[in-house]
Amino acid sequence: MADIPKLVSSMGRAEHDKIFVRDYDLNKDLLGKISFSQMVCLMLQGRLPTADEGKMIDSMLIVLVDHGMTTGAAAARMTFHSAPEAIQGAVAAAILGAGSVHLGSSEYCAKMLHDALSKEAKDADLDAVALKTVERRLANNQLIPGIGHGIHTDGDPRAARLFEVAQETKVHGRNCELLKKIGKIADQKVGRHLPVNVTGAIAAISQDMGFHWQMSKSFAILGRALGGLAHVGEEIRRPIARGISNMIRDNLVYEPESK
Repeated sequence: MADIPKLVSSMGRAEHDKIFVRDYDLNKDLLGKISFSQMVCLMLQGRLPTADEGKMIDSMLIVLVDHGMTTGAAAARMTFHSAPEAIQGAVAAAILGAGSVHLGSSEYCAKMLHDALSKEAKDADLDAVALKTVERRLANNQLIPGIGHGIHTDGDPRAARLFEVAQETKVHGRNCELLKKIGKIADQKVGRHLPVNVTGAIAAISQDMGFHWQMSKSFAILGRALGGLAHVGEEIRRPIARGISNMIRDNLVYEPESK
């Protein structure tokens, strides 16, 4: 009989009268003693953050909670309208669309920065790295994630503030500098203003803080989950989903596709 493979996890465990999370006693060491932002760092990195790091994480969790009646917010309301008994489904709908177009580009930007600042290039000149990154992506007809915004065309104020907090908390590093340089070079190469956007700032800051690049989307997911809950709460008090549905039905024109 083949040996059963060893399965390993350091997340947590539940015993008869105790619960441990990342080897901390949940009741004794964590509850009433740490904040949610500290818990985020503990879970994602396996360590508690410094006070400055906690402030930065707080900012990244807050910044994407809401951005108006986005597709995710509308999806949450419409899903709740159809299934009011399953609030979790409505919240899931709010974040399922976090991808390359909206909300989730931090992951792609973080991967770009991670690859650009690999071990071989960790001490390289950032201007040269930025130029190489932009030229390679444009040559391959690839989008440059983390820059440009459809609404905030003159500059994303959320990104600017996040970089200020990063400076204040001393987590602003080479990834932040590189992304800013990438934006400036892309401006010149593309011929239009492409400022760093909020998900790009999150990607660069989370990389400078040591988060795995695939975890950079965590802040968007966690923040927008709260936003989804808030939109569902408002839908309960001031419903508009039926109105949206009626508006679509009353204005939609049915036409056969050209063959």
